[in-house]
Amino acid sequence: MKRDLSNDECNSIFQILISKYQIDQNAFRSYLPGVADVIEKHAASDTEGGHRSVVSQVEREKLCNSLLRLLSDKNISKNEAIQALEDCATLIQDGSLPYEIDRRSLLSLIQKVVGMPVSKVTKTTKIQVSGSEARKEVAILRDVHFDLTWDDRLVRISVFPEKAKERTQALKLVGLL
Repeated sequence: MKRDLSNDECNSIFQILISKYQIDQNAFRSYLPGVADVIEKHAASDTEGGHRSVVSQVEREKLCNSLLRLLSDKNISKNEAIQALEDCATLIQDGSLPYEIDRRSLLSLIQKVVGMPVSKVTKTTKIQVSGSEARKEVAILRDVHFDLTWDDRLVRISVFPEKAKERTQALKLVGLL
């Protein structure tokens, strides 16, 4: 007996297809080129109407509250620091990182995960956090980038100290340091 899919079922299937497409676009396109075209058109129409957040308002508030709670606790574990950095990456991509989370806060979280201050890193370094495969890169600070999985789990922290030196020299030049 044949039955039509409900809107919720269709949306659920479409979200699964989008997730699979984001993981490996070329492989997805080789198997389902027509579906890949539809997904790309859908993504293009989303960006035409302005910024479309991937995080709902409720999720955004939960992430912000969780981050602020973690930052107020001075003795957080390495795993809590990793979770906080993943939340920061999600909010940065969404364009909604709270202003209370400044450079100093991010650097203290990174230090907790890396085990040493970022300022002590003298050459470009990539610090592996998990064994997952990275799918995207997000610039957390000018001199620190995160490699993330498709669902924003931290894989690797990349530190570029030459960018920090350039920033420091520029700030000294204009008299801000």
